[in-house]
Amino acid sequence: MKMARSGASASLIDEKKIYVFGGCWDVADSSNWVEVYDLQTDTWEFLSVFTPKMPLKIRQSVVTDNNKHVHAVDEDGQIFNFSATECAFESDGRRESNPENRSNWLFAVGDTIFCRGTGGKILWRFPSQLDWKEVHGLEELQQQHSGFDIIKMLIHSNERMAILWEARPQGPQHILELWYAEISMVRGCIDGVLEVLGTIEWSGPIFSDSSVTGLNLLFAETFYL
Repeated sequence: MKMARSGASASLIDEKKIYVFGGCWDVADSSNWVEVYDLQTDTWEFLSVFTPKMPLKIRQSVVTDNNKHVHAVDEDGQIFNFSATECAFESDGRRESNPENRSNWLFAVGDTIFCRGTGGKILWRFPSQLDWKEVHGLEELQQQHSGFDIIKMLIHSNERMAILWEARPQGPQHILELWYAEISMVRGCIDGVLEVLGTIEWSGPIFSDSSVTGLNLLFAETFYL
């Protein structure tokens, strides 16, 4: 890259280019605010874009609308939308509520943004809305692992995702386990209200160790064998 960054957002658009927004400390120079990596030519270049604000850090971002737009939230909670075809950012002044507890954004089930909440909850909303709602159907898992927090969410397909979390089963050995669950998602109505319904397809521990006190999961991704 041409510019050192911290707190930037990276988004793969059209499977061809990686757009990196923000994270550069010299916010006075707008020409440095966006960098693009072209996978075909293996080159980086600065991108001149119009934006009503150049935040230092991007808190969350997700690619939407057939890989043509990026929906992002900055460190102040302000919401931005980036268009790759128009090469411009726009903001209508809306702000994300409680952004520190709305992390790991994913886009699935057609046109829905998902994020991890607290207490093992998965939340969802449409890009045009601000109110997050809880995914139904995960209550049994939340009761089985009371008080757990999701470490990482992954997309398997448009209708299926996976979550990972840390668990400590009761017992004298104090074994630490990394658990994994695969969840299918569909939209449906409950009492006339549109909701997202989750079904746990499989869950179980995939790693255990009695010699460690904590886990730092740096990265996880889905691939097929």
